[in-house]
Amino acid sequence: MRGGTKRRRTGNMFRMVLLSAALMAAGQAQAKAPSARIVTLGTMAGPMASPVRSQPATLLQWPGGMILVDAGDGAVDQLARAGIDSVPLKSVVITHIHADHVGGLFALLTRRYQLMDPPITIYGPPGTKAMVAGLIAAMAPLRLTSPALPGAPLRDPAVSVKVVELGDGDELTIEGVRVRAAANTHYLSGNHAPDPASAQSLSLRFELPGRSVVLTGDTGPSERLVELARGADVLVSSILDLDAAVATIRTSRPNAPPAFFEAARAHFAQHHLSPEAAGKLAQAAGVKRVVFTHIGITPARMKTAKAELARTWRGPAVFARDLAAY
Repeated sequence: MRGGTKRRRTGNMFRMVLLSAALMAAGQAQAKAPSARIVTLGTMAGPMASPVRSQPATLLQWPGGMILVDAGDGAVDQLARAGIDSVPLKSVVITHIHADHVGGLFALLTRRYQLMDPPITIYGPPGTKAMVAGLIAAMAPLRLTSPALPGAPLRDPAVSVKVVELGDGDELTIEGVRVRAAANTHYLSGNHAPDPASAQSLSLRFELPGRSVVLTGDTGPSERLVELARGADVLVSSILDLDAAVATIRTSRPNAPPAFFEAARAHFAQHHLSPEAAGKLAQAAGVKRVVFTHIGITPARMKTAKAELARTWRGPAVFARDLAAY
């Protein structure tokens, strides 16, 4: 009888020790878990339509705040599909003014205007003010024909939209988050290179609660980006299969001379990150993890792309899906 009681006491003590260890491990895991998350709303590269990937848009979300980075076509709907209420959204940051990164802004602004959502601030490179002014001007007929409620006063759409332009080297705070910007190489294009005072393509670093996140935006190899991404917890990087991109052009211009396709490949190599170049960037910056989005790689070429990436990067990497969270 005494032996049985002793065994029960020993068993109870053992279970208590196991429970304490489990609770301690859970507490440590919770303490280590980042309080901010990255939601890849749209992961398509370029303005081409896709049945499986939406246009570029990434949400940075943490308890009490969120920032939308880029607003490609369908961004508002993707927020809804992700189960995220867009009404509390206060801040949108644009990396550069290309159609696939800003095509959803008009829908965002018109919906917020018609539903009388709170004001919103749009941050972006030089040219953002002119672009948003044009979008607001296009809302003039909407202002005259669709007051939200019978008898409600007609409102000026511009009142609820603020624009802040930023450029290379700028630092600012958005919703309590420190943000740094660096101009990258996406706009370098020989005779077509724009004046930096009127247009820049930006990479961005966000010091979020619990983790630092760098979004490359569209870019080619860039020393400025390496410095910006130094030691980041997560690098959210664009990626492009250069050979596939050139092959796509060949189908539309089969009679172009070889020099044309050579120039096209050189252009893509300067303006975008191949798998090998993306790996070199991650390695040089010493980031902890890479999440690839703005994916310009076909499913048939994905195995080849991963092999090319492995030549220069052996760390954790994932090719994002639409609506996934990291």
